[in-house]
Amino acid sequence: MNRGRLAAGILAIAAAASIVYLAWPRGPRGDTLLRTVKSAEAKAADFYVALRVEGVLEAARSAPIVNRASETQIISALPDGTWVEEGDVVIELNSAELQKEVDDLKPQVVEAEEKVRSVQADAEKRVQNARSGLTKAQEAQQLARNQNQAAIEKAQAEEAFLEKELSVAQGQRDKRTRLLEERLIPVTDLESAEDEVRAKQFALEAAHRALGRARSEADVVTRLRELDLENAKIELDQAQSSLTQSVAGAKRDLASKQRKLEEAQEQFESTILEAPVAGMLLLEQTWDETMSSLRVGDRVREGQRVANVIDPSEMSARCDVSEADIALVKAGQLARIHLPAIGSDVLVGEVTAIDNVARQRLIWEGGVPGKKIFGVLITVKSEDPRLRPGMGAAVEIVLDRVNEGIAVPLEAVMPTDDGYVVYRHREGGYQEVPVTLGKRSDRLVAVQGELQAGDIVACERPAGALVRPAQREKSK
Repeated sequence: MNRGRLAAGILAIAAAASIVYLAWPRGPRGDTLLRTVKSAEAKAADFYVALRVEGVLEAARSAPIVNRASETQIISALPDGTWVEEGDVVIELNSAELQKEVDDLKPQVVEAEEKVRSVQADAEKRVQNARSGLTKAQEAQQLARNQNQAAIEKAQAEEAFLEKELSVAQGQRDKRTRLLEERLIPVTDLESAEDEVRAKQFALEAAHRALGRARSEADVVTRLRELDLENAKIELDQAQSSLTQSVAGAKRDLASKQRKLEEAQEQFESTILEAPVAGMLLLEQTWDETMSSLRVGDRVREGQRVANVIDPSEMSARCDVSEADIALVKAGQLARIHLPAIGSDVLVGEVTAIDNVARQRLIWEGGVPGKKIFGVLITVKSEDPRLRPGMGAAVEIVLDRVNEGIAVPLEAVMPTDDGYVVYRHREGGYQEVPVTLGKRSDRLVAVQGELQAGDIVACERPAGALVRPAQREKSK
């Protein structure tokens, strides 16, 4: 019974194989099916596991050239990419308006200088007159003091003299009074003596009043001379203050005009733009229907950067790495750089700097709201004279290198219930080959199995009619 079942099984397998063999496409139809399957060649594994990011080239050393003049036009410029030496004239700007401004300001400065001299001369003359007035007031005050002193002294002397005469007259009266009592003189002599006393008393009183008037008049004259002196001092102070203020005002006006002239001259001289260092001249881009380098006829604003002089031997690629991938990036890692703009071969670079703080790119910079990135600087080790700042760069930051096993495209590996297989091409179809997966990049994966370098593998699952049974392969 067991022998019967075994025989039946063998017959069934043979029948199935016969059916598949008879159904296998042959001739033109089979060739057409094979050609429709996308395929690739398996190679000995030698590829990089890398993080792909986009970047922009920038010069490691760059010196900007900025328009310091007011807004004007470019009238000449060296071609973009020209090698220049320090001091070379690279751009000339239209200076006609600035020349006119300089020409207009020069006579204004001369006029302001003349005004300073005129104002100073007038003010100094006023000060001199005020000083003369002060001297006269001081002399008048001194003269008044002397005159007052003389008048007072005269009145005092007159008073003293009359006091003595009054005393003598009183002595004579007293003497005559005694003589009259002794009846030695007549009464008339006594009366005459008394009249003399009264006269002297009257004269003395007049002298007292004269002395008082002299002192009062001296006080008045003194106060008047003091007022004159004070007014003279005030006038001198005002003249000196006027000298300071008026001359200072004229000098400020002169300084303002001189400053405007200096600025205009500086701007005029700034219309000749020179290279600050030796290097390659790169004109700034401007939007005129399309982005293009500045050229003759373009207007440039004051403070606008019009060019850069770079050292093309040292270039860097600045890249943005997402916060999810930044932990994979380390300083010193190898980087492979491709520049689509010039279609160059892969350039070699090295990660040299990584930002410590994440930032969020603005929407107009291509950022995604809520998505943060880290800046990574990659120094370009390869040299290429075509490199320019601002070029877009496709950068692969190398995380690992795979050089064991067989490398096939990722799409060539097909999942099954038991693991993974690749479909290896054999004459007339494809054969399933079980494989074990190793390290992978974003395009290749290293596999272990019966696959060999040079085998052609399908990059998509082939149609069932093209898959050859394992039994048929073994029988060969």
